[in-house]
Amino acid sequence: MFIVTSIKPQKRRQRFNIYLDGKFAFAVPGETLVKSGLAVNQKLSEKDIKTLKYKDAKSKLYDKALRFLSYRPRSEKEIRDYLKKKTGEEKTIEKIIKKLKKQALIDDRIFADWWLEQRSRFRPKGRQALWLELFKKGISKEIIEEILFSEKEELVFARKASLKKLKAYQNLEPYQWRQKMIGFLARRGFSWETIKNVLEEIQKKR
Repeated sequence: MFIVTSIKPQKRRQRFNIYLDGKFAFAVPGETLVKSGLAVNQKLSEKDIKTLKYKDAKSKLYDKALRFLSYRPRSEKEIRDYLKKKTGEEKTIEKIIKKLKKQALIDDRIFADWWLEQRSRFRPKGRQALWLELFKKGISKEIIEEILFSEKEELVFARKASLKKLKAYQNLEPYQWRQKMIGFLARRGFSWETIKNVLEEIQKKR
């Protein structure tokens, strides 16, 4: 058994250094300190110490997940892949994922809606490209098919995307302009039918 001889707060973080038998042993976050009831003169077994260290590691990993989420919404797969790079313990990752879901910080449906909204506003793409992007993010086929816009609606986004290139291509010969626009829209994942319709609309206005 080991005796807790001192508990000292760290200067810049809400963490506390735990000293056993007069020597620094490990640190824990304030939440763990309160929940575990750690106190000076308390006796700890090796099992107790191992449990406290595990809780500390889990707390640190959870905080990293929160920071990762603070930049933008994430899919469950993105969070899972990120945490795997930080630790190899699948059990710990599952617990954190479960906690984040319970707090509504992970929701693939909400993430997918956000992703499509961002794409439509700043970087319009076709159904094919967006379907693949969301699938790579771990979004289920059911959710993708449910929220992805129709082929008819795709034309609206293709028009929006083409407007950004009209000025850049305005001095090109008709054949060059057409090839450039086809290549641009194709790389954005728009179907040939949509591309053809957009080109016809633009040519009528030129």
